[in-house]
Amino acid sequence: MIFLRIPIKKCSVNHIKEYSFDHLVIIGRDKLEALVQKFSDKGFLLTPIARHNLGSINQLIMLDSTYIEILGWEPDKPIQRAEIAHQALGLDALVFRTNDAKKTYEQLLANGFDVNPVQFLSRESEFLGKSVLVKFNAVRFSKQPIPGIRIYFCEHLSSEYVWQEQWLKHHNQINRLQKICIASPDIKSSTKLLGQLLNLSENHIVAHNESAQLILPNIELIIQKVDYLNAAQIVSAQVCTSPLNPIDFTIDRHFFETI
Repeated sequence: MIFLRIPIKKCSVNHIKEYSFDHLVIIGRDKLEALVQKFSDKGFLLTPIARHNLGSINQLIMLDSTYIEILGWEPDKPIQRAEIAHQALGLDALVFRTNDAKKTYEQLLANGFDVNPVQFLSRESEFLGKSVLVKFNAVRFSKQPIPGIRIYFCEHLSSEYVWQEQWLKHHNQINRLQKICIASPDIKSSTKLLGQLLNLSENHIVAHNESAQLILPNIELIIQKVDYLNAAQIVSAQVCTSPLNPIDFTIDRHFFETI
């Protein structure tokens, strides 16, 4: 077995420690209700439907330190978010957590990425029986660094409204996002770019000829080489009840075939 270390360019401007994973976005388009029902049938508890200030709707599967966002729009209304209007139903975006969106923006800009200014987002929710507003700052790209995958960063401004105990008790006992697998036609480039984006040290990146493992503080990203693809894509997400049982349920393209 040949191990390769991918050199990662570091930037000293407003340096932020390596990022953890925040959430995985699944596009439900105008079929959110059917997709949420399918997850519910598999034993997941989902948060109530919520509306963003940008016009989209979502429901969440809350996990120990991450969550899965089912994102879409109401069937009888036109989509107001151009960046998701043409996204296919299924696994869509990787979102990483930052504690300082402004510093993340400055660091990405200094590293040469095509990044948009910090964007404020909000959505409705409930907390202790009261209506509340969940607030975020997001750092998005004007040009995605890895073609085929949407990536952005999220700063939680009201995390106490997001990880609520009542939404962490799934009937199937699953509570952890363990691993996300990505297929890429250029594994070396994808690995290097993700390492740069996430400030990963060489010790947290192990690359083979046909795959690479990126170890984040709370999950693993696996990149697999697939020559027939024109762009990278998220192929699966593996969730589990504990690290001792690393794969209890897999979300992949087959999960969405009957939606």
